[in-house]
Amino acid sequence: MKPFSDRNPALIGAIGVSLTAVVALTTLNYDRIPLLSGSDSYSAYFAEIGGLAVDAPVHVSGLEVGKVSRMALERGKVLVEFDIDSDVFVGNRSEAAIKTNTVLGARVLDITTRGDEPLDEPIPEDRTTAPYELPDALADLTTTVEDIDTGTVSASLDTLAQTFQDTPTELRFALDGVSRLSESLARRDQQLRSLLANANEATTVLARRTDDVVRLIGDSQSLLLALRAQSDSLDAIAGNITALARQLEAFIAENREQFQPALEKLNGVLAIVDSRRDKVQDSIRRLNSYTMSLTESVSSGPFFKSYVANLLPGQFVQPFVDAAFAERGLDPNVLLPSESSDPQIGQPGTPALPIPLPRTGGEAPR
Repeated sequence: MKPFSDRNPALIGAIGVSLTAVVALTTLNYDRIPLLSGSDSYSAYFAEIGGLAVDAPVHVSGLEVGKVSRMALERGKVLVEFDIDSDVFVGNRSEAAIKTNTVLGARVLDITTRGDEPLDEPIPEDRTTAPYELPDALADLTTTVEDIDTGTVSASLDTLAQTFQDTPTELRFALDGVSRLSESLARRDQQLRSLLANANEATTVLARRTDDVVRLIGDSQSLLLALRAQSDSLDAIAGNITALARQLEAFIAENREQFQPALEKLNGVLAIVDSRRDKVQDSIRRLNSYTMSLTESVSSGPFFKSYVANLLPGQFVQPFVDAAFAERGLDPNVLLPSESSDPQIGQPGTPALPIPLPRTGGEAPR
């Protein structure tokens, strides 16, 4: 066997690139490989898809068992390919129908399994059912109504009424009603056209916003499910709040006599404060200015002096200060040693001369 160094590098590179591409494609599409996906592929022919899209759910007996994988146009018909779980049996006479899953028009592919043999070919068009499109029907109705000549119809109905005017009374009444109906249609022609045009626009907008509205309804359903799941907790909270309210009511009823004087005093205090509201507000404004000034003074150094006016004079406070010191065995009238002597005044004295050492002449020894 030749070593790789002796083989053709181009051939080895091509084989390596091919193997890498195969591995990458297999990794990205592993869910489509029959042996690995766990599902079987089927197909069906439809005259029209009517809003069905790729990845739309596939239902069997109302249960989602797969998704639509591909749609293509073949010989004037639409070929819809879809995958169904391998454990679901699909018979050889099965039928397929495109149905509406929500009130807003979300489409699903519904499979009705029939037959004893497994399905091994596409479901023919005669066993498939296309959906009914409300926007298309309204658009066709609008176009048809616009093409109607209401004047001609009204004249025809009038002629018919005149022709049958000698008929029996019952038929004459019926024809008179038809004549009045034609006149009403002729008078309301423009309004009917506007109504149908607005209905067409509304259905068109709903068709464009189907995904958003379906998502909104799904989110609302999730919210309702969450609220339903938390209903026990909400009931417990409501019960606890009710019990707390009853306890508070009983507590207030038991202590009503004790609360009454306190509430009366509180009302009196509030009345005094309310009557002096302007003065209180003015005091708060001045306190703000004083606080700002005090802050600026304190920030200028490690100490400060402040003066607060309208407090009790010192001779009134001094007995309480002496009593507080006496309880701790202190006498505020006794001065500290540093406070017993007068502070030095004038220039400090001359320091003493150094003492001469023996045999050195007053100098430090070497």
